[in-house]
Parts: sequence; C-alpha cells; structure tokens
Amino acid sequence: MLIADDALYQIIQDTWSSTLDFQVDHVSGSTHLADDSLTVCVRISGAWEGEVRLHCPLSLARRIAAAIFQVEAEKAPTDEILDALSELVHIVAGNLKTFLPQPVTISLPTLPDPTDWGGTTPQWQLVNRLKLECQGYPFVVTLLGDYSAAGRLGTQSDGDNERPQGNP
Repeated sequence: MLIADDALYQIIQDTWSSTLDFQVDHVSGSTHLADDSLTVCVRISGAWEGEVRLHCPLSLARRIAAAIFQVEAEKAPTDEILDALSELVHIVAGNLKTFLPQPVTISLPTLPDPTDWGGTTPQWQLVNRLKLECQGYPFVVTLLGDYSAAGRLGTQSDGDNERPQGNP
C-alpha cells in the first residue's frame, strides 16, 4: 500500500486542526462541489511521481483564508484565498513525503485545470481520493501518481480507485 486512506485523512485532519483549528470529517456518498470551487496542487517528483490536489468551494476557501490571515471571510482578497489554500496543500504534501519512496521533492503549489485530473502526466492514476467536510462544506483531497511505479515498489493502494467523473 502506498498510503492508506486513513493515513492521508490523519495528515489532513492534523493539518486543518493545527493550522486553522478546524475539524475535518469524512463524507459518505457523492460529493458535489459548487461551480465556484478552487483547486490547488503540489507536484511530487523523484523516486515517486505524483500530485496532491485540494479542491474546495469558494465559501470554505474564504473561511480558510480568514483563519490564516485573521480577516473577515467575505473580505478576504482572492490572492489571500489562493495563498491560504496553497499553504494547506503544501503542508499536506510535505507530511505525505514520509510515506513515499525516497528521495522525493515537492513543488510550490500551482492552480491546475480541475477537470483535467491526469492530463499533465497520462500515466498518472488515482491513488487516493478523500471526500471530506469542514464547517458544513464538502471538499476533496486527491492523490494522483504513477501507480505502476508503486506496483514496481511492491506497494498498492486500497483506496477508492475509481476514476473521478468531472470535478475531483
């Protein structure tokens, strides 16, 4: 197993709790995110290639920015919203590194096309996809990667390995 869903969930839960003082819960069933949702990602390179994506609605992103920058949620400027989401996904990726074959490095966060979940590197597949909720808002964290490399390392994920339809 590359990384169990429970381990990834714990990383996310610890990050949200320590950084924002927000609680994160699992969501069962389908998760529909609003059309105004934002996606940020961090690329992982080295002995294992992949990407961690955080996809959340603008309403939650505003609350995250408000918690990090100590501003009113509705007054958080777009650049602070993106900076806050980028910081969270970067922390998650940094903590995820310990579960991956070494050496690996992580990139600075970027804003991908949220509908093109594997387009940057066609051999990437869905490794983990967690449907979560924070303060009543659903969000999704996705780990994409070279699953064939994980297989060569004798690892395999037991997470939800269906390809996502539409937005992650």
